[in-house]
Amino acid sequence: MSEPEVSKTDWSLSSGHGYILNRARTRNHISSCRLNLQHYLWKEALGFNIHPSIFPHLPKNAQIADVATGTATWLLDVGREFPDGKLVGFDKDIKQAPHEKWLPANAEVRRWDIFEEVPGEWVEMFDFVHVRLLVLVLEGESQIREFVGKLMRMLKPGGYLQWDELDCVNMHVKTASSSTQAPALKQIRTMSWANGRYDWTLRIPSFLEDAGFEEMDMQNFGDEDRLVRAFNEQHLLTMEEFADSLMRIGKGKAAEMWWELIERGEREAEEGNALCIPRVVCRGKKPVGR
Repeated sequence: MSEPEVSKTDWSLSSGHGYILNRARTRNHISSCRLNLQHYLWKEALGFNIHPSIFPHLPKNAQIADVATGTATWLLDVGREFPDGKLVGFDKDIKQAPHEKWLPANAEVRRWDIFEEVPGEWVEMFDFVHVRLLVLVLEGESQIREFVGKLMRMLKPGGYLQWDELDCVNMHVKTASSSTQAPALKQIRTMSWANGRYDWTLRIPSFLEDAGFEEMDMQNFGDEDRLVRAFNEQHLLTMEEFADSLMRIGKGKAAEMWWELIERGEREAEEGNALCIPRVVCRGKKPVGR
């Protein structure tokens, strides 16, 4: 059964606007709180920061990069696992990360726009590169392939990549009872799917293979019952931030519709319904001879 067409109030409205979230500089703390919550929920759902198939292969003094680091919470968490390592977080905007004086000695945060070339000092510098949630940033195969090439250049020969993303293809609404209805959350699900705009995340292994990576793998992580409600609230925070951003780019009617859906979705969550967006962890290794 094909997906229904959705009106231009879905996430495709963000096309051409870059990263649509965190557009309100006066509410930056709320966006930062969402990112921090997101990290701890992901860690609880995955059970790791660095995949256990990769972790044993990294040296104690590993050079580790976190691309699109945001608040740098993942970076600082991993820093405790590698006290003798060197960790660098990269982001276009580093205002959400801790002040440099508050960073541990083994960590730093640097400005880098992923649409720019990799600076020479970072070429083949890292034993491990981590990427998470660029689903709202990359648009189209050409951008994805170009970005994968940059990740390859950052890695040392034999280095490892881990890319964590959302699986929007299998996004669904979970209900505690078959008699429970959740029309608002189901509409949010359909509109977030945006006619398949984000389906590319399930093709990451093929993009890695085309770029020359080896030992590719992808693992799926769904929502355990104990985490369903917490993830639902985090998703609604993301939707609310999206609605705020729509208002700021002049799409007020669409924003109002999203706010109404979010409010109804909150009530549906109280009745035992939740929006579930599975996660995928993709892995690859740069060939030693490359």
